[in-house]
Amino acid sequence: MEIFELQGISLDSSAKQLEEEVSGELDSLLNLGEFSPEVQAEIARSFLPDRISDTLNIEGVRVNARLTRAVLDGLAVSESDRYSEQEILNVSEANELIESEAKAQASLTVDLIKEVHRRIEKNLIREAGCFRLTDVSITGANHRPPSWADVPDLVRAVCDQYASGGNTDLTRAAWLHATIAKIHPFMDGNGRTARMLQDFSLVRSGLLPIGIPISRRGEYYDALEVADGGNFGPLVSIMASAELAALDKARRIARAPQERRERIRRLVKAAGQTVRQNDYNIYEVWRRRLEGFIAEFTKWLDELNEESTDFTFRYRTYEAKSFEKWKEIRDRGWAHGTWELTVDVVVRGKVICKFLFYSKRHQLNWTTDPDNSLRDDVGLFISSVSDPDERFSFSHQFSDPYISLREVLPCKDGIMVYRDPDVALETSESPGVTVVSENDLWEGQTVVSPGDVIEEFIQQVLLKLGLIDL
Repeated sequence: MEIFELQGISLDSSAKQLEEEVSGELDSLLNLGEFSPEVQAEIARSFLPDRISDTLNIEGVRVNARLTRAVLDGLAVSESDRYSEQEILNVSEANELIESEAKAQASLTVDLIKEVHRRIEKNLIREAGCFRLTDVSITGANHRPPSWADVPDLVRAVCDQYASGGNTDLTRAAWLHATIAKIHPFMDGNGRTARMLQDFSLVRSGLLPIGIPISRRGEYYDALEVADGGNFGPLVSIMASAELAALDKARRIARAPQERRERIRRLVKAAGQTVRQNDYNIYEVWRRRLEGFIAEFTKWLDELNEESTDFTFRYRTYEAKSFEKWKEIRDRGWAHGTWELTVDVVVRGKVICKFLFYSKRHQLNWTTDPDNSLRDDVGLFISSVSDPDERFSFSHQFSDPYISLREVLPCKDGIMVYRDPDVALETSESPGVTVVSENDLWEGQTVVSPGDVIEEFIQQVLLKLGLIDL
């Protein structure tokens, strides 16, 4: 079996950019200074139950965060939950090991990998902590694991290559995860072991342990399959998205004591609490309307892909933004980790154009709209590249002479859509796209049907790429 060289792995521009987003969020967390023991304990309590539940659910073990917390707290569980209780305790013990070893900067060794597996499968299988002694196959996968006789040497090779360093922290963790899963060194528990070793690598490099969210199970298995062929970008992207959400949550926990003190002071001044509640109500409206627009967008793309054999609109959605993240965008104008949706246009298996929809504070000076009440609203902006290896830009106004859509603004009155009036579809007698004015500002319109906006966007993309004529 081939083990891909860690130092030779390269990622596409989207995965690289997400890695940099993670780096920026990590810097923001570290800038808060050293955490108190109480904050560190709260961060651990907040992440561990979900991570344990996710890694077990991926393997078909039915647990939830409530049951996991009960087991970790030593509470009695029903007889029907006894097996799940053992699974939860085992993963918790394995996590305790990898976190302590990672924080001590211990090396990745064959013995450590075996011990992680032993803890995961303790009292569940006889072969806990032992490499398999027979050949196996993976249900539903194209890859066939190597002969059992090759496993010890392959695992030693993984440890040696990991020790040699090279590549970025997320890529190293993804490579370790995917390579252990590909070797499949144990009779059972390989996925849980691989995900636990991924988190060992992340914690060792100063990042947060994330597991793999159960919500991305299908995408995760697809990412592992392409990683078997040497493409680690999709797995890195999944991990980066989860890491961004985790760092955002950790920062909120770390800031909670100070925010609590501030909120107490605001409670003394009754108006402070009223303002925050009003802000949260505005945020909830924004979030629901944004999620509704993106859901409608992806439905259009799914049905378009079902109908088309010549091209595909491949998309990916990202974690919903928290209230705190929304406030940061509104207060600063921008923030790390604000990707909402990416769309790749694929023709004959080749990406020919990529679009990114991301959140940023509404820019009143970019529009003809004089309504100052929209000044602090958060809009959905667009960036695009024609070269798959090119990086998205966030510093300038999106400008495309073929596509009119510039911003979708969820606000109190509904959905506002801003378009560049310089771009317009011509009549059927003269099909195409033309410049109709010299106005540099975008014009806004309240829309009733997001489908009209989405259809117009897709139509203009296809026209731009020469895939349709009017």
